[in-house]
Amino acid sequence: MLDASPYLDQPCNSLTLVALPNAVWISRAYVAATLRGWGHKDDEFVDDAQLIVSELVTNSVNALGFQDNRTRMGVVLSSESLIRILMTQLAYELIIEVWDGGQGAPKQQSVGVESINGRGLEIVAALAKRWGYRFPKGGELAGGKIVWALLPLP
Repeated sequence: MLDASPYLDQPCNSLTLVALPNAVWISRAYVAATLRGWGHKDDEFVDDAQLIVSELVTNSVNALGFQDNRTRMGVVLSSESLIRILMTQLAYELIIEVWDGGQGAPKQQSVGVESINGRGLEIVAALAKRWGYRFPKGGELAGGKIVWALLPLP
């Protein structure tokens, strides 16, 4: 389950958001507050973690089709519109996971210099030690995907 870390005795924190465009800046604030609360003072590390989560959350918002704020309220209040973020701190790295109910596998794209979209996973790959995705088989997260990134601790 995404809400509980599989790594016992490790700092862990999670947040569930509705997949609307404002989820991106809320996720950035959440990451900064959580990392500062865990004692991280390195601004570059916090900035990198914020950028990774904002790219992953943006991809989730886009994958779920909630890019604009005119989404019907009935859909917004359903589980189909949720995004979950889990951060777990290990001895040498931070795990950032973002779950959404989308079925498609994320793909890193090659985009032109003029393009204003499509660089999210390229940015994640540049900042993270590793990244990937998985499709949970059971529990409340079944039917969706988790995209994760490992960021070395400073």
